[in-house]
Amino acid sequence: MSLNIAKGQRVNVWKVEDKGGYSIVSISSSRKDKRDDSWKNSNWSYVKFVGAAHEKAKELKEKDRIELHGATVSREEYTDANGERAWPKSPQITVFNWEFYTPDDTGAKNLDKAPDVALESDDDLPF
Repeated sequence: MSLNIAKGQRVNVWKVEDKGGYSIVSISSSRKDKRDDSWKNSNWSYVKFVGAAHEKAKELKEKDRIELHGATVSREEYTDANGERAWPKSPQITVFNWEFYTPDDTGAKNLDKAPDVALESDDDLPF
């Protein structure tokens, strides 16, 4: 079983370890619970950054905010030391690419609110 993470998922970086061919990164994510307007936070240790994500991970430092641009979450079975089928206790996240998150003035940082739209008068309509 695996799940793709949508492009633009924002996370905070807490720790980066270069392991040679990949990096292990601790991140956290948040989401707003629409039922009660509270924020739900999740911490993710041992997130593997590979390929382009690993190369760029050398630039990361604690408290950086980044957007994921290609990642998967998986919990696939494996064969344990006794030859039995087993499953990881927690999901494994692999990140393939990312960019630094830089909010702009287009309203992108307020995605939970509708944009302000100027009302048109009836005189401007072509019919």
